[in-house]
Amino acid sequence: MTAKLEQLGLIALSAGAYYMMFRLNQYLDPWFLYGQGISLLFLPAGVKHVSILLAGRWGALGSFLGLLILVPSFWPELHLGMALLYVSASTLATLAGIVMSMRLLSIEADLSNLKLMHLPVIDLFTTLLHAVLTNSFFVLAGLKKITDWDHNTLAMMVGDYLGSLCLMLVLFLALQWWPRKAIRTP
Repeated sequence: MTAKLEQLGLIALSAGAYYMMFRLNQYLDPWFLYGQGISLLFLPAGVKHVSILLAGRWGALGSFLGLLILVPSFWPELHLGMALLYVSASTLATLAGIVMSMRLLSIEADLSNLKLMHLPVIDLFTTLLHAVLTNSFFVLAGLKKITDWDHNTLAMMVGDYLGSLCLMLVLFLALQWWPRKAIRTP
């Protein structure tokens, strides 16, 4: 029962953090908004990355829910089915990017061997995969023009990279002072 409550707490915390960071990030839109669903500094990407690093699939599920709740506020014409596909593509691309980069870098699940130099690599790999897959989904679903795919993909990658890197640096600094017992739950 305690494990279930912990998992629900991780989901709620991830969803709440994603939602709050998205709302905070909207104040930066006058300077960084590139287009529908694309910001040149997207801090919620960092929340999603940190949530997945610390809480695994439960962090991914929380980020999924946080984004799903927000979709109607920035893409009101998107019907629920398309919103679910978009949020799934976005979340699964990020989860896959983090899992693959952690394996490639031989980072332990408890992050005990995480080094500062790992963060930009994890971030780069994950934001590249996320931007390519999400913008490909946008084109395939008819939400964006194929002629804009390269510009939109690059802009999303830059925004996610910078936003993630900001929050991952905060995570790294926090882990330097946090006790070294297992933090991440499977």
